[in-house]
Amino acid sequence: MVTWAKLFPLRGIANIGRNQDNPNMLSMDNLNQISMKQLLWLTGLILLAPMALVGCAPETETATETANEIVTNGQEGGTLTLIADAEDRMREGFVSKDGWELNFNHAHATFNNIRAYQAQSPFDPDTDSQPDYITLVELLNSPTTVDLVGGTEDTPTVTTAIAPPGHYNALSWEMVTATEGEFAGSTLVLDGTAERDGRTINFTIALNKPVAHFCGEYVGDERKGFLEANGVAKLETTFHFDHFFGRSDRPIDQSPNDEAIGFQPFANIAEGDTLNVTSQELQQLLTEEEYNTLVFSVTELGHVGEGHCRIELL
Repeated sequence: MVTWAKLFPLRGIANIGRNQDNPNMLSMDNLNQISMKQLLWLTGLILLAPMALVGCAPETETATETANEIVTNGQEGGTLTLIADAEDRMREGFVSKDGWELNFNHAHATFNNIRAYQAQSPFDPDTDSQPDYITLVELLNSPTTVDLVGGTEDTPTVTTAIAPPGHYNALSWEMVTATEGEFAGSTLVLDGTAERDGRTINFTIALNKPVAHFCGEYVGDERKGFLEANGVAKLETTFHFDHFFGRSDRPIDQSPNDEAIGFQPFANIAEGDTLNVTSQELQQLLTEEEYNTLVFSVTELGHVGEGHCRIELL
């Protein structure tokens, strides 16, 4: 704390005008001893002291406001919602590249660190750059698990936030390890059935491969991300599970089959009609080639519609 005594040494001047017998009382005789020069000096102290106190006060940091805070502090904003779409094949079932008919009860993915951008120029995910943005909105900053197929919505909501108006044409998000609850320790948990040649396998595949996605504008039949003041807009993360299991209606040596793991490697390690397996167990049970393909298949899941994303392993 700044004090007068520290700012100005008044030991001598403070006694001027005081009665020596009783220091608490002022003496007129002693007051008469104060010269005009001393009075002017004291007056200067009184005028300068507040300035000195202000100058010595600690600086106050001004926090940089996020776009979310700017909106809530008075600017008109709109509602920006991020949805997750696992596509019809996951909701309705499909046949893998190796002939297994797959149906899914649940597909739990855990999201975190989701950011939407108003980029000044189109973001190219094939580069190592970051979006050149004029506005950034943090949509999510804590792990949130969403069932991609087992809920009441075809495209479940991941998160919603109030955001400034504009066109959100870039998105970054992470699929992370759940830290609590039923799916703790996994980034993605697939629960369903697989059938082929009279054999049925009930499977739960718990994967733990955290990945970050850096995506440009949504690519699809209708553009997304246009938000008006007091309006509503959607962004979308899209999961292409045919990049994971492949699909029977495409040649085996063409995309996405040439890089997808399929289901047969999982069937090979199932015990009878049941498969309940984790990433750690898969690393031990699959061949090295199969496991490397599995890891790559996970990185190929995330898109924005048909738009590709740059993937970074976390």
